[in-house]
Amino acid sequence: MSIDEIKNSNGMLSDIVVSRENVDYMSIEDYVLATLGIEKSAVENPAVFFKNYVHLMCHLCKDIKEIEKRLESYKARYRAIENEKSNELEFERRKLRYFCDLNKEALREIDGFVEGKILSFLLEHNYDTLNRECEKEELSDQFYNSRYKYAWHRDYYSIDYPYGIIVKVSQYVRERYELDQLVEEEQKLLRLYSDSSEQFWNQMDRYVESDHIMQKVLERVASDYHLHKRQEIFETLSVLFYEKKYQSFITLGLIQIEGLFDDYCQIRYGESDNQGTLVEKAKKTLEANEYNLLRMYPYFAFDIPIVRNEVAHKGMMRTEDAKRMAYDLVLDLNTLSQMVKSESVDKFVCAIMMHKKLVEWKFKNNSSDDELYDVLLHELLMFDKMANDHFWKVLKNPENYKKEIEFYRKIDLPQKIDVMSQLIRSEGIWKAMHRLVKNHITSTSRWTEVEDFARRMKNEYIAILKDAAKTECIEVGKIVG
Repeated sequence: MSIDEIKNSNGMLSDIVVSRENVDYMSIEDYVLATLGIEKSAVENPAVFFKNYVHLMCHLCKDIKEIEKRLESYKARYRAIENEKSNELEFERRKLRYFCDLNKEALREIDGFVEGKILSFLLEHNYDTLNRECEKEELSDQFYNSRYKYAWHRDYYSIDYPYGIIVKVSQYVRERYELDQLVEEEQKLLRLYSDSSEQFWNQMDRYVESDHIMQKVLERVASDYHLHKRQEIFETLSVLFYEKKYQSFITLGLIQIEGLFDDYCQIRYGESDNQGTLVEKAKKTLEANEYNLLRMYPYFAFDIPIVRNEVAHKGMMRTEDAKRMAYDLVLDLNTLSQMVKSESVDKFVCAIMMHKKLVEWKFKNNSSDDELYDVLLHELLMFDKMANDHFWKVLKNPENYKKEIEFYRKIDLPQKIDVMSQLIRSEGIWKAMHRLVKNHITSTSRWTEVEDFARRMKNEYIAILKDAAKTECIEVGKIVG
C-alpha cells in the first residue's frame, strides 16, 4: 500500500471515529420504554420497573425452553411407537398428540402475552417481584403466575403427571377439608404417592372401607333425579364390591364410567340419543371448567378407555390384582358421581340459599319490606356471576322442570322454588331494581355489572310481568336501555 493510500485510509478511520463521538446513545432503560411504548413519567418506580422487566423476561425464557424441551421429548416418543399396532399404543399416540397440541397452544399463549400484555402486567405488579419470589409469598406467587395459563397450570402440560391419582383424591379431600385447604391437601397426597405409593394406597383403601364409599356412591345415585335410573345397577355394584367379587364389579363398573358421563352430558346439554364416545363425552362435560379439563380429561380420555376396551373385547380384566383395580374404580366412581350430582342440583342451590335468606328475614322485627327486597335483589345480583343458566331458567319457568322439582319434595323444593319464582315477578323486587339502577347508573357514573344485570332481567321478564311490577320494569328499561 502506498503512502497516499495509507493517509486516505487513516483519514476515513478518523472520520468514522469522529462520527461515533457525535452519536446520541440511548440508555437501556429508555430502549426498554421505547420498545414497550410507554413514557418515563408513567412509571411510578423506575428501578423496580426495570428489575421486574428482567425478572419477567427470565421467566418467559424459562417457560419457553421448558415447553420446547417437552415437545422434543413427546415427538421422539411418538416416532418410537408410530408404526406399532396395538389398542394400548393407539391411545398412547392419541395422548402424545394431545399433549403436543396442548404445549403448542401454550407457546402461542406466551407469544400473545409478549405481543400485547407485558406492559399492563408490569404496571399492575409494581412491587419487587423477584424479592417476593425469594420470600415464597404464596399470594404474590398466585398473582404473578396469572400472567398466562401455562404459568398457572404448568403441571398439567406434562404427560407424566398422575392424572388418575388426582381423580381419585379429588372427592376425598373435598369431604375432609375446607375450600382453601384443597390444593394443599391434594399436593400432600401427591407427594405421598410419589414418595411411597404403598402408604398412599393403604390410606386410600382405609378411606374406602371406613367411610363405606361404595355405599355412599349408591346413596348419591339413588337420591338424585338424573342418576336414580341407575339405582338398580349401583345396588348390584355395591353387592359385588362388598362380597369381594372384584372381576364382576370391574366389568360392570367400568361401563358406568361412560354412563355417568352420558348423564353429565344430558344434564348440561339436554337429552340426546347419541352424546358421542366416552372421550367426546368427557371433553364436552369437563371443558366447562378449564381446571377440571386440564387435570381430569387425560385420565378419562386415554387411560380409562384402555381398560374399558379390554373388558368389552375379552369380557373381563386380565390382572393379578383385581382387588386393587376394584378399589381404584370405587374412588373414580365416587369423584365422578359427585361431579354429576353437583351439576344436577346446582340450578336449585342458589334458590334454596335465597329462600333461606328470606326465612331468616321473616324473624326480624325491625326490617322494612323495601330493605328486605333490596337485600334479596343483591343476592340475585351476586348469583348472576355464580349461578349457571339453568338457575335462571328454573326461576322463570319452573313448570318446565316440574318432574325434577317434585323429585326433591322431601326437602320442600317445590314450595321453595315457587316462592322464589313468585318473588322475582313481584312489585317489591322490581321497585328494588328501580332503586338500584337509579343509584348506580347516572350521567357521571355507571356500575357496569348492575347495568348489565338489570338490562338482562328487564329483557327476560318485561313480557310476562303484570300491573305495578311491569310498570317498574318499564322504568328500569328507561335507564338501562
